[in-house]
Parts: sequence; structure tokens; C-alpha cells
Amino acid sequence: MDAKLITSAYETIGAVGTFLIVILIAVLFIFKKEIITKFQKSKTPIQQQDVSRPTISRLVHHRFFNVCDQVENTILSMSFITHGKHDVIKTKLMHHLIMLKCASMKDKFTILLNTNDIDEWDEMQLLHEFKNTLLSVVKEYNSDAKKSFIRWGVSEVDAKYLIDTYEEYRASMVEGFIDSLDSVLTNSSYTNNFDKVTTVMELCSLAIFVIPRDVKSSFEAVNGRFAKYTSLLI
Repeated sequence: MDAKLITSAYETIGAVGTFLIVILIAVLFIFKKEIITKFQKSKTPIQQQDVSRPTISRLVHHRFFNVCDQVENTILSMSFITHGKHDVIKTKLMHHLIMLKCASMKDKFTILLNTNDIDEWDEMQLLHEFKNTLLSVVKEYNSDAKKSFIRWGVSEVDAKYLIDTYEEYRASMVEGFIDSLDSVLTNSSYTNNFDKVTTVMELCSLAIFVIPRDVKSSFEAVNGRFAKYTSLLI
């Protein structure tokens, strides 16, 4: 009799236990995502915070690129007068130079911002790569512009003069920008590279925004030097 009672109790407990285990497994399966997330947050809060931090690659949508497009449109609406007449040649040369500049900036900065490990670079590498990118931009559009001007029929001396006049006028802006670049990228008060690069992109936007003003002043200084080119192969 006692043996039967023990067996019956064991079977009852076994059935109930099995039922509870099934319920527990079902609950874990249904809410596994929430449970795993809560566990990760409680175990590695710092790591979880890093995962949610925005990455620098998102800055390919920064307003800097819109400013470049706006500058292109503004430049294309500008023209120059020499001796009271519209200077077609100088105007076309100016348009081409700045279009090349804006295209190079958008291309080089897109590549830089999409670099895989840029979020983890130390301050010296970040500064080095940004300066290299800026140098690469200037070399590329100046070289491409000079080749285009010469191919169209402008002498090498005049082509170099036009480009150098623009660059010399922009020199003070570039110098101030580089100083600001050094200050931002080596500033330890920024908590991560995303914040540093965001600030740099704002500085770039400002430097690009004033290009039409600088173009107007620098190309007017060229005067009528290019009036002699009446039939360029543009």
C-alpha cells in the first residue's frame, strides 16, 4: 500500500514538473530577445553603449555635400566682365576649375568617411589622414584643371597663373582651416572620433561656402589676361 502511494506521488510530481519545464522553455523562447538584451545590458553596459554610438560613415550624408552642390550652382551663375564686355573665356575657365574642385572634395571625403576603421584611429592618425585628403584634393583638381586648360589652347604659363592666383587668394583661409583642424582633432575634450569629425565637417562646410566670394575677388584680379584666347577648344 505504501509502495503504491509513493509511486503515485512520484508520477504526479513528474508530470507536474514536466509541464512546468515545458512552460518555462516556451516562455524563454518567446521572450528570448528581450532576455538576451537585458542580460547584455546588465553584463556589459560600456560595450552596449559603444554599439549604439553613431559611426563616422553616417557623415556621408552631412550637409557638407549639400554645400558643395550649392556652391557649384552659384559658380555656374557667375560671369566676369573685361573692358566692359562679358569675358567668356575667363568665365568658362573659372567654372571648370571650381567644378573640378567640388567634385574632388566630394569624392575624397566620401572615401575617407567610409574607411573601415576610422572610428578607432588615434588622434595623430586622424589628423594625418585628414591632411593627406586635403592635400590630395588640391593636387588633383589643380592638376586636372591645368591639363584641361592646356588641352583647350591656353598656354602653360597662363594656365598656371590662373590656378595660382586663385590658390594664393585662398591661402589665408586654408591656413586658418588647418590650424582649426589641428585644434579639433587633437582636442582631448572630445569623447570620440565621431564628434571630432562632425566638427571638422562643419569647418569644411564653412570653408566651402565662401568659395564664390573668393572666386569673384581672385578672378577679377586676373583682369583681361585671357581675352586673347578668342577661340578655345572648350
